[in-house]
Amino acid sequence: MPLLLGWGTPAIAFPQPLSAQALSTQPLSAQSPASVQTLTVGIKEFRPFIFLPEDTNERAYGYSIDLWTAIAEQQNFKTRFVPYDSVPELLQAVRAGQVDAAIAGLSITSDRLQSGIRFSYPYYQSGLQLMIARPLEASALGRLIGFLFTWESLRALLLVVGSSAGVGVAIWAIEHPHNDHFPEHPLLGMGQGFWFAIVTLGTFGYGDVIPTRFTSRLITVIWMGISFFIVANFISTMTVQGIKRGGVQGLESLRGQSIGVVAETTAADFLRSQPVAAQSYPSFDAAVAALQQGDVEGVLRDYPEVQYFVALHPEFEAVGDRLTREDYGIAVSADNRALMDRLDHTLVTLQERGVLRSLDAKWFGPN
Repeated sequence: MPLLLGWGTPAIAFPQPLSAQALSTQPLSAQSPASVQTLTVGIKEFRPFIFLPEDTNERAYGYSIDLWTAIAEQQNFKTRFVPYDSVPELLQAVRAGQVDAAIAGLSITSDRLQSGIRFSYPYYQSGLQLMIARPLEASALGRLIGFLFTWESLRALLLVVGSSAGVGVAIWAIEHPHNDHFPEHPLLGMGQGFWFAIVTLGTFGYGDVIPTRFTSRLITVIWMGISFFIVANFISTMTVQGIKRGGVQGLESLRGQSIGVVAETTAADFLRSQPVAAQSYPSFDAAVAALQQGDVEGVLRDYPEVQYFVALHPEFEAVGDRLTREDYGIAVSADNRALMDRLDHTLVTLQERGVLRSLDAKWFGPN
């Protein structure tokens, strides 16, 4: 996978778009048009599908540019790429006929289909992915302290210690006048009683300390029955605290928290139905900046962009599974059926020839 020093600065040269010869060696059909047709194609930066170099004299590149290069070669197109700042602007350009087609990482949705836009055969299966800032690693002692010294953990521990101490004192008070196992000295005797209660609570037995009075044995039997619930409460509390200390597991872990999204995207639409507070930003970079500053607890964005970003920035991590399934397609005006048919034909053929699989391996790795 190409490496970046920063979100926009290449550390090594990115591969140029695959040539048509590398992608395919045969024309689609004998009926392909002989004349060259020039198409205006709208694009928007969406890494790694579209990279827009800061130098406007340099070519855009990325997964979608490689794909369009293969399509254009097969259909004998020439292309003029026009960049747009946002997805709504890009789609509006398609509806208004300002561009013949649009390609980036455009999800096929029912709302977009109803707005006068058609989408090609899908060429990439995506979805929404949650990204968070990777928590700082604490020392082993720090993790232990953080694990134990929460109110839930202390409450469970106090229940064990307090109830054991109470039972221990009661057993000592009854047994010490006639039982040599429980010394007369209050500190030593109650300590022995506490030991007796603890080993009984842990079901380790008490062969070295045996109560002899009926009342003591009755208390012991009741204590053994109650101890099952005390131990179960302690174990369940420690388990829950361990899961919490393990970090964010997914969107459900951030219930009620602020989550950053790019405005007017499928992520923004999705969060309207979730138990979190959505904070909209004009770009992915702005949402990431808010995450770094602690203004939001996570950022919800398309799966491939998140995966690509965290691979280059280890201070962030993707958590949980993909929350939705979304397919990317090429957007075309609803009345341009001829172009859509040609795009669909080409995309299916490129898929059959393994071109889409090759692009996946190039931009996301062999796995």
